[in-house]
Amino acid sequence: MERYFPLDEYHGRWDRVLAEMKARGFETAVVFGRAGGTMDNAGDVLYLANHYATNAGLDSAIWSARSFAGVILHAGSEPQLHIDEPTPRPKILAIPDVASHSHPFKGVADALVARKIKGRVALVGTEFIPVKYYQQLTDGTPGIEWIPADDLVRAVRMYKSARELDCYRIAGETATISLNKLMEGLLGGKSEQEAAGDASREAIRRGARLQTVGTNHGDTIGWGHRNPFTGYSTDTPKVGDMVKGSMTGAFHHGYWLDPGRTAVRGGPNAAQREVIEATSSIVRVLCDMMRPGVSLLDVAAVGDKMTADFGGASAPFMKSFPFYGHGVGLTFELPRIGRTMSMLGDVVAESMVFGVEAMLARDGVGAAFFEDIIIIGKDRNELLTNTPLYWQ
Repeated sequence: MERYFPLDEYHGRWDRVLAEMKARGFETAVVFGRAGGTMDNAGDVLYLANHYATNAGLDSAIWSARSFAGVILHAGSEPQLHIDEPTPRPKILAIPDVASHSHPFKGVADALVARKIKGRVALVGTEFIPVKYYQQLTDGTPGIEWIPADDLVRAVRMYKSARELDCYRIAGETATISLNKLMEGLLGGKSEQEAAGDASREAIRRGARLQTVGTNHGDTIGWGHRNPFTGYSTDTPKVGDMVKGSMTGAFHHGYWLDPGRTAVRGGPNAAQREVIEATSSIVRVLCDMMRPGVSLLDVAAVGDKMTADFGGASAPFMKSFPFYGHGVGLTFELPRIGRTMSMLGDVVAESMVFGVEAMLARDGVGAAFFEDIIIIGKDRNELLTNTPLYWQ
């Protein structure tokens, strides 16, 4: 078991993050992530160090902050990785300078003091670091002014390298095959959990780490999942039911996709077909529009107009996700595509990867959801998820 990417890939990443730090006026930054079955900024640590913690559990008399890791970045030196696991794995890790701690936040604080670092330091992870661990950090570094900079690494990793895009192409194949299997089961008379099991097997045997296999049908299709806890229920769609399937997770070496489809078991009637085709049309139009230099606010405006032209109802899922997509990478990323969520300076750029999505609903008919993942290319966009749009 060795690193997927060669070391020079990581050296390039460090250089780009250090350049971003310099542009923001920082000499030092500390990047925290939490793994152990979660993805709380774990993507930043994966990006810099190829580390994903496996420990988990509540604090105890002998440890705290299980599954947290921190990376210290300082101008003029290589990064230093701080982990909560007692024995590092050098064949996997990209950072050779590794320190192990039972209390990783205190360990990071002690390391900064030992290096005589004072003044303004960028802190990545304020969106999820618990108060008690932040207190360990600040108590141990009285000479440091901590400046929140949660987007520091994400601002760099939104632009994918050639190697990352090749990894994404493999991930796209796995996501496509898995979603195909899911939809085949839902439309073929299997229960949601049976279809989810078949899809999961296809994904996992190809190396995926799944977050959710999401299914829904019939009278609850306006919500994200029929069973919110598992993502799939024990129920079987009936002939005439609209069915929705989605696969979300890291499909190859940590790189995320979340494609989705909607169809009707036994074939749609005219009203169901109208909802399904209108929803998929929004995704197709927006995917074609996503070209380098295009403002995401302009993309969102087109999505809003197409949604308004369709009319229809507002489903719960639409209220939870009022946008038309988002960046993806080592989990969900910025920027987002939405009139209230995109920023003025958010533009499409070559080598970004986006999930482009839409959902429409009509009272008495049902709701449809579609999402595809695309690479933004110089001459054309590349569709990574090739599950059929229509199943009948």
